[in-house]
Amino acid sequence: MAPLKVFAFDYTADGGPVARALSHTFRQQGAMLMDALVADLGAIPGVDVCTMATLGASGPGGTLAAQSFGDRFAACVQEADAVWPLAPESEGLLESLSRQVLRGKRILLGSAPGAVRVAASKFKVARALAESGVPVVPTYRPHASLPAGQGAWVVKPDDGAGCLDARLFSDRATALAWLRSSAVQGYVLQPFVAGKLGSLSLICCDGAARVLSRNLERIAVHDNRFHFLGCTVNGLEDTDGTLERLAQRVAAALPTLWGYVGVDLILSERGPVVLEVNPRLTAAYAGLHASIGCNPAALVIDLLKGPGAMPAPAARRRAVSVDVGGFDPGAAT
Repeated sequence: MAPLKVFAFDYTADGGPVARALSHTFRQQGAMLMDALVADLGAIPGVDVCTMATLGASGPGGTLAAQSFGDRFAACVQEADAVWPLAPESEGLLESLSRQVLRGKRILLGSAPGAVRVAASKFKVARALAESGVPVVPTYRPHASLPAGQGAWVVKPDDGAGCLDARLFSDRATALAWLRSSAVQGYVLQPFVAGKLGSLSLICCDGAARVLSRNLERIAVHDNRFHFLGCTVNGLEDTDGTLERLAQRVAAALPTLWGYVGVDLILSERGPVVLEVNPRLTAAYAGLHASIGCNPAALVIDLLKGPGAMPAPAARRRAVSVDVGGFDPGAAT
């Protein structure tokens, strides 16, 4: 039986048109995740992992470098059996790449484009989860009627990734004043929810989820902006199963999530609330193999056999630290 040829693709490193506009930390984190993914895929029996660099070398004339990014990506997709895209969901990048893979009649090792589109919008994903009864951080458009009361507010791009351009303000009036004075478009507002910041690393398939890790997030606030510093993979406990139940509810609310999915959350005094859903690799993936003692990419490849191949609960979980750098407003989780 021929090996499954998997094209692992990193938008930030492989010449995507807006890659240069992404922060250094974002690109650095992408390289870290790509290294981990290629290593995991390369360790799976029956999988032949390739990248744009290796596939491009076999293109016409020995290189695809002279072609446009779109043509190079399309050519590499056609040379593979399956594609695992690493890209920000902002600006429709991940959704567009995922649709190209499916149009090329190749296996997409990721969530359906429709799920990516919903998850890419903080407003849309909050609404979709809330309609399914999932506890979420309330998310508002700037011209919506905002709830009264005291307390800090967070302003962030609806279409941003992770901490990108997220700002903390002492009250609602100050947040709205900043939006008016800066004349930015496409931003949303959220009341600041106090609590411990965490995330879940999930394997999802057909509305079900398996929790691989419960991660403690490290976020700093400097000059009223949020900065992602890293996480401790499996640094959170779930003694009463609350996080496990939350994961199942998220997967049921967005049933076309597939493969690796990250869920950012806040452990508030009233219980966990979802902040956002990431239909892509998150920083925790870099420490996941070492944390759970098995190959997470292999768990995703196994899902090609169908929902019955959902992995068993992790037999072991040990804390593993993943660091991504210092203060950088472009860092994403």
